[in-house]
Amino acid sequence: MTARTLDDLLALYEGLNEPGVPIVGGDTSRAEAVILSVTALGRSERVPGRGGARPGDFLVVTGPLGAMGAAFRAGRLARPPLRLAEGKELARDAHALLDVSDGIAVDAGHIAKRSGVRCLIELERVPLADGAELRDLEFGEDYELLAAVADPGPFTVIGRCDEGEGVEIRRNGEPVALTGWAHFG
Repeated sequence: MTARTLDDLLALYEGLNEPGVPIVGGDTSRAEAVILSVTALGRSERVPGRGGARPGDFLVVTGPLGAMGAAFRAGRLARPPLRLAEGKELARDAHALLDVSDGIAVDAGHIAKRSGVRCLIELERVPLADGAELRDLEFGEDYELLAAVADPGPFTVIGRCDEGEGVEIRRNGEPVALTGWAHFG
């Protein structure tokens, strides 16, 4: 094993241990490439899903979006945020909750469909990561949390839930079309 390979392996383990969760078990074998599969188990008193949002709820996010898209365009890697404390806080009261992994439009669509509401997003309220542009909101992989809540508390309000269905995205009152990741599409 070369020093560079050892440094890479140690960096991998440091990254895996960043959330402070012990790594137990494992299966090692010889392969031409590194293959990594992770299963995480945990417990929570309450885990809101995609369904449950109500008309009148605020749509909130836990941090800036577009970091991964901006990093991809620049040919670099951006580390996803660890929103453990925010997730625990939102899990207590959120009516619907998920991570932004498919792009804000697609993930808001998951809430709208499962909850039977219309999600309205106001792009001028969406916090953008450093270097991010609106098109980076379509990339996904940001892993910030998107929630429908009655009280936004400390989180950034980016829109609301209304009666109806689907997702409406506006910028300064004008409709904007955003896409995102479509699984099996």
